[in-house]
Amino acid sequence: MATAASLAVAALAAVTACSSSDGPAFTGGDNSTPTAIPPSVTAATGAPTATVGEDATASADVTIDSCAVDATTKIPKAELTVTNHGSDTATYTIRLDFVDGGGTRVAEGAAIANSLAANQQAKETADGTAQVTSDVTCKLAKVQRLAGM
Repeated sequence: MATAASLAVAALAAVTACSSSDGPAFTGGDNSTPTAIPPSVTAATGAPTATVGEDATASADVTIDSCAVDATTKIPKAELTVTNHGSDTATYTIRLDFVDGGGTRVAEGAAIANSLAANQQAKETADGTAQVTSDVTCKLAKVQRLAGM
């Protein structure tokens, strides 16, 4: 029993050490830039930048279609397309960061795509958690694909 508990603790520590809730942004230019990661969108210019999230495979299933700050409420909003490229039904939890021009996170957003069958798409919206006064870039911070849900 003690061996099983030790193995469970070691496995949890390994998973925790490998996970990151804040993935770096890549703008391209070298061989280390991932190519399967969907683009972020800058609200001001629409210029794409690639991002890395929690799980590159799950992140590849999420595309940021638009990223804008509402002129009236000043709340940032991202429109997403989630495509289940897997062979089983899955639920996706998505966390986004809304980042200003200086690279500072100014708000967060989240979305859930429930029970997507294989090859099914869903349109989701992630609203920001705070008002912002500048243009923002939307970046995938964490994407989890929960199989069988």
